[in-house]
Amino acid sequence: KAHELIAKYNLHLFNKDPKRNYTSVFVGDPALRHHREEYQLARLLQEFYFVHGLWVTAYVLQKAKLGRVLEISGTPQNIKIAYYVYDFVRHYINSQWESFNCDNVLNRYRKTDFAVGIIEGFRSRLETKRLKLQCQDNQFALLKIGDPLLKEYVAYKYPHTVTFSRHVSNQDETVLKAGIRAGKKLVISKGVATTAQSGKLLE
Repeated sequence: KAHELIAKYNLHLFNKDPKRNYTSVFVGDPALRHHREEYQLARLLQEFYFVHGLWVTAYVLQKAKLGRVLEISGTPQNIKIAYYVYDFVRHYINSQWESFNCDNVLNRYRKTDFAVGIIEGFRSRLETKRLKLQCQDNQFALLKIGDPLLKEYVAYKYPHTVTFSRHVSNQDETVLKAGIRAGKKLVISKGVATTAQSGKLLE
């Protein structure tokens, strides 16, 4: 039910709060290069957690050079949820990878394949849930369009943006499929900071 509540909350915002506030925060660490799963996770947050993400210039202290970091924008409530999901998925990827690669024979490129698979598997679950919501109430179809005021906020903050893509080569399909299976089992537990009953789920 949690995703349904999040969707209803945002639908209420779209219709009833024309002066809603937005904020922007960095997610993750600035780096000269980011692994492919970081971009996939950024897309997941944008598609399902009502935030807008951009890769912005940031200083990488260890390298003494400028790199990039993911910045997400949205209402404070949606930012908190998206940030929590980001950390939860990354920790899940690391724990599942330790089990899958327990003999340490696979390299960092295979971890990326596995991580991308986890995110794809989790995305497929979320998409199935969203389709069910849309069948129950066609108002939820509006949520996929996004928040027009958030788009205005981001456009005002960053009037000039560019789109880039990365070429995927040498992907291990077996490792990817193992990640997808693990991703379909991913359950986002509710954060301990909440005052709600423990054990409730976010997804």
